[in-house]
Amino acid sequence: MSAAPGRPERLTPDDDLFVRMEHAMGLPVINQAVWRLPTRLDPARFTELGAALTHGRMSRLVVRCAFPLRDRWVHTPDAGRHAFADEQIDAADGAGWALAQANLGIDSVTGPSWRMSAITTRDTDETFVSWVSSHVIGDGGAVITGIGEALDGIGYDATDADPGMPDTVREGADALRTSAVAAYRLARHRTRPAPLPRPTAPDPAVSAEDWGGVSPTVIVTIPDAAFDVVAKRVGGTANTLFTAIVIGILEDSGAVADGDEIPVNLPVSTRIPGDRRANASTGVTARIRVSPALRTDLSPLRTASKTAFASATGAPSSLALLGRLAQPLGDSIVRRLAADSRAPLCLASNLGTLDAGFAGLGTGLPGSVAMRSMTVGASLDVMRRMAGGISGWSSRSAGHITLCITALDPDRVANTATLTSLVAEELSRWDLDGSFWGAQPEE
Repeated sequence: MSAAPGRPERLTPDDDLFVRMEHAMGLPVINQAVWRLPTRLDPARFTELGAALTHGRMSRLVVRCAFPLRDRWVHTPDAGRHAFADEQIDAADGAGWALAQANLGIDSVTGPSWRMSAITTRDTDETFVSWVSSHVIGDGGAVITGIGEALDGIGYDATDADPGMPDTVREGADALRTSAVAAYRLARHRTRPAPLPRPTAPDPAVSAEDWGGVSPTVIVTIPDAAFDVVAKRVGGTANTLFTAIVIGILEDSGAVADGDEIPVNLPVSTRIPGDRRANASTGVTARIRVSPALRTDLSPLRTASKTAFASATGAPSSLALLGRLAQPLGDSIVRRLAADSRAPLCLASNLGTLDAGFAGLGTGLPGSVAMRSMTVGASLDVMRRMAGGISGWSSRSAGHITLCITALDPDRVANTATLTSLVAEELSRWDLDGSFWGAQPEE
């Protein structure tokens, strides 16, 4: 998909959602990919890749526009940063280094909207590479596509059309008409799902002083052959086993209990060849009954997932309609409209098998790749109001399944050590031996 000839590219409602989370709601979301390459990456090759990325699809910023115009994109080499560190780290410190890259600061409006960093290990022949970007400028599919284009030398038309007066008038009329239609549909069809009973939060709860502003997150790699064997043994697939693991961690955290029927968000890519959209994905919701039986028979989970995917009609959801309604409006109004919005209780995003070129960043030696989304800089009050749970991402490369697990519930999972223990406990229940990136859980 591309903009009409001669017209500026405007943000979609999905893009706008993440702008408002970042700038109106105090809940910025970043995407991060972390490569663990089994070789020393040539700094000159890394610099070439970084230079290519500055002229690619991901090197863009948001230009905020006044009511009723939608915000627009501007492509610029100044949108991002790339650097190869002179110092080295121990391999065991790779997870901490990656998390530090996520904390360097990202802003989709003022920039930088993306950062790519690399560092070698002093005790192994490895290179850790981190890509961090605002979710506004691209989802996981956009990151994979954009970096793949840079690796393959595929050019990207980053020419921006000027917003002249005819376009401004046409855009304003289009935005108001779209918003009005969305408001009408929302008023007719909007339904409120029944609230899920949530156990009382722990007491004492985590204090504001103890909250670091970054969602606890864990990376673990598992041999894919062992993962597939376990999935087959219990009548599932690698995808349903991954989903069951995320549900198990959520239950272990105390957020849900045996017998609860919970909504599990399953993202689906809608990206097509030639797609220029930053965010091109949707999601379906599977209703899953929490039960010990899930650990011995994944067929109910497979059935529920298939039913959820089959139910996707392409018609805009209530959330999508709300996004269309809100897009022309100012941040203060959107902040009030989104006062009751919530983060996912359970999200399981399977990115599938990664291309070998992407997984090796052009070295010819693919490594494990961790891909995840995180909130950075959100206050404790905002995190509590969003009432999130556990989110997980899975990818396959270099003979491994790499799982990234993030906790959005600061009172139940306040730090990475707690989350690591929960993940280790759940993997043990499945007889899976995972290698954690960073400190191992205490025995």
